[in-house]
Amino acid sequence: MSAKFLYRALGVRGYELVGEDYPPGLGLFRLEQPRSSLSCPNCGSKAVTSRGGEVRQFRTVPLGGRQLYLQLRVPRVECGRCQLQRQVKIGFASPRLSYTHSFERYALGLGRLMTIDDVARHLGVGWDTIKEIQRRHLTAKYSKPRLKEVRLLGIDEVYQGPRGGFL
Repeated sequence: MSAKFLYRALGVRGYELVGEDYPPGLGLFRLEQPRSSLSCPNCGSKAVTSRGGEVRQFRTVPLGGRQLYLQLRVPRVECGRCQLQRQVKIGFASPRLSYTHSFERYALGLGRLMTIDDVARHLGVGWDTIKEIQRRHLTAKYSKPRLKEVRLLGIDEVYQGPRGGFL
């Protein structure tokens, strides 16, 4: 598999492919972040010292009926400028999530066509994962509506008579 495929199909840029495995029904791509691209996640300084790392696995979009995973040793660095020790930022996934941005976009696209349970079954994850993806998307998109251009506000009410009954 080429780095071009990782970038174009999976949205992974700036990482080197160091290995791949294909257990039955799965695809596992092992990635590595080049030392030259390491920087402090706090201040952005390139003056960092490597302090180990942690291997993490991320689910990405399926391909041909195969569940695909990206495995990355996320480097931990110590910054020479701000003296903090932290894991570097991952360009293709949000912090503390086990799936990629492309997986999230794919799940949202399927959510427009199928039920949450159908999407979860197709992607091989729990329904709560899909529900959380949709919740985060809706919160980001609609939690702070722009009211600057609002001219009219309509309120929909149903009159149920003087005692709350129907007419």
